[in-house]
Amino acid sequence: MLSALVFTVLLTFASGAPNGGTGRLIGGTQATQGQFPYVVSISRFDQHICGGFIYNDRWIVTTAKCVFGKPMAELKVTVGALSLITPDPEEQVITFLDMVPFPQYEEATQKHDIALIELSRPIVFGATAQPIRYDEIDELATPWDAKIVGWGATFEGGVPATRLRWAPIDDLAADCRAYGIDQYIQNFMICAGSTTGTISPCQYDEGTPLTQIANYGGVAEEIVVGVMSKNQGCTDLTVPSIYTRLATYYSWLLQTAGQQPAPTRTYVNSK
Repeated sequence: MLSALVFTVLLTFASGAPNGGTGRLIGGTQATQGQFPYVVSISRFDQHICGGFIYNDRWIVTTAKCVFGKPMAELKVTVGALSLITPDPEEQVITFLDMVPFPQYEEATQKHDIALIELSRPIVFGATAQPIRYDEIDELATPWDAKIVGWGATFEGGVPATRLRWAPIDDLAADCRAYGIDQYIQNFMICAGSTTGTISPCQYDEGTPLTQIANYGGVAEEIVVGVMSKNQGCTDLTVPSIYTRLATYYSWLLQTAGQQPAPTRTYVNSK
C-alpha cells in the first residue's frame, strides 16, 4: 500500500516560497538512489521551495512562479539529492547564472507558468544526474504510466519530506472545468489527477515534473510532459491538479536553452 506523501509549505518567511502556491504529493513511495536522476531541488536561503528537472547540462526547467521576482543570489539548484537534510555523495549544489520566466507569464492566472534556470556551471552527469526529454502527453495511452516525483510534506501545512518521493498519476484526462476558463486553458495546461482520490500534489510542489512512459520504436522511455503549476489545495484529493503543458513551449525552450542531449538512460519500471 502506498504510504502518505504530501508536499507543503515551509512556515517561515525565510523559505521564500511562492505566493499562494500549492504543491505536495499525497499517496507515494520513497525513491531510491538514482531512480529519478532528472529531478532537482530549488532552494531559497538553503530551504527547499520548488522542484524542477534537468533539461541539459546548463539549464533547468521549473515553473515561473518558483523564481519570478526573487533575487538570484538567494536561490540555488541541488542536483542528485535524495535527502534534503543529509548531503548525498554525488550531490551538486549550483548557483544561478540567469533565470528566464516565459515572457508572457501571467502572475494572476498563472498562464504560461514556466521558466528556465541557467546554471553558473555545467552539471556533471552520472548515475544520480541525468537530463530527461520532454514531449507531448499521450492522454489516450492505456495504461497512462504516469507519475510525479519530488519532496514535500505529509500533511496540510507541514514541512517538506526529508527524502525524495514519487507517486503514480492514473488520470491524465481529468476534468478541470471547476477552475474556470481563466484558470484552466487546455492548450497551455494539463489536467491530471487520481481516480482513487488518494494522490495529489499540493503546497510547494511547483515545478515538480509529471512524467509518462512513451514508446519510441518499441523502446520504452520515460519523458516529462508537464510541471506542476497549481491546484486547489490538498484537503480534497479528488480535485485534479494543473500542470504546464511543456510541448506547447517547444520553440521557446529550443531558442532559449538549445537542444536536449540524446537519451542515455534505460527505463526502469518504478511501479
